[in-house]
Parts: sequence; C-alpha cells; structure tokens
Amino acid sequence: MPYVIVSGNLKPNKNGVAGQPPIPPGWRVGISGLKACDLEDLKRFTYEQGGDVHTVSFKHHPVVLLNALEVLGYRVISSFHVNPDSCVWTMRKDFPEPCPEPSDEEESDSAPEID
Repeated sequence: MPYVIVSGNLKPNKNGVAGQPPIPPGWRVGISGLKACDLEDLKRFTYEQGGDVHTVSFKHHPVVLLNALEVLGYRVISSFHVNPDSCVWTMRKDFPEPCPEPSDEEESDSAPEID
C-alpha cells in the first residue's frame, strides 16, 4: 500500500518574517511519496520540485489537493497540526484485490462441448 504525506498551510503565506528567508505569498502544499503515474494525473495543478527528490510542491489550497488525491484512490488515515497555520495528513491508497485464478475444475466445467 503506497503512503503519501501531505503538508500544507491553512492560511495563505504572508511576505515572510524578519530574519527568515522570504516565502512567496500564497498557498503552499508539499506532497511526498507520489508515484509517477499519480503525479501525471495531477499535472493540471501548478507544481514544482520540492526540497528533496521525493517531494513535490503545489501552489493550491490543501483541500483542493486532498480532494484530488481522494479521486485517485487515496484516503486520509491520520492528520495533525504542526502549528495553528499548517497541518500534515498521511494518506494511503489500497490496491485492488487480485482476481483469483480459475482452477482446473472450473475451466473444464465452463469449456464448450464440441460435437
């Protein structure tokens, strides 16, 4: 089961805090652990490479991306507040159960009779 971690600000960023590097104003959501196919499905959203090779940053409200990930089959399994203005969600995607292989008996029962 693949897991992803979503972290986002619940209020739009302001123009930075004195003594810290400037943060561009607006929404910022980081998603870590996305598979390439899921990232391809999210390509309509504005994104850029995050701080590491496993994280992608999006410039959208967190709820927009949580809803998009739910459409892709992910479910929130936990969440917590980092501070009053940001939150982290852990999401999981279940794989479908594989179809059982037909047994030899079932194959012979369903085989058409030839005259």
